[in-house]
Amino acid sequence: MNPRPDMSWLLNELVAYPHARHAVVLSADGLGQHSSKDVTAEQRERISAAAAGIASLAKSTAPFVSDTPTSYQMTMITYGNGYLFIIAAGEGSTLVASGGSDININAFSDLMTGIVKRMRNELAVGARQAGQG
Repeated sequence: MNPRPDMSWLLNELVAYPHARHAVVLSADGLGQHSSKDVTAEQRERISAAAAGIASLAKSTAPFVSDTPTSYQMTMITYGNGYLFIIAAGEGSTLVASGGSDININAFSDLMTGIVKRMRNELAVGARQAGQG
């Protein structure tokens, strides 16, 4: 089995965007795989579990959006002091990032989408095998 490449460098580039705060890549089952600098293990675990749940709920609402099958792409949650972006990444993974209230949400979400398109294979997280984690 090949070890997953360290993607923290990519997440650090993402959070270098003006007013960006944190970024995490997680598996579909909510396990944090990579994170940007300044993200503690506790933060990574908490946001990974929460974002996996949010993404799952968002995916379940697809039939409300379209009568034909449509894929989940992104959820953005607005807070008084910023935003949380949850975007489908490689197969079996999700990219989560946060930004302050002054972040350019269109440009930042486009940046996230570009990263996912460019690095889809590297961001993919394989299914856990029996006996793992």
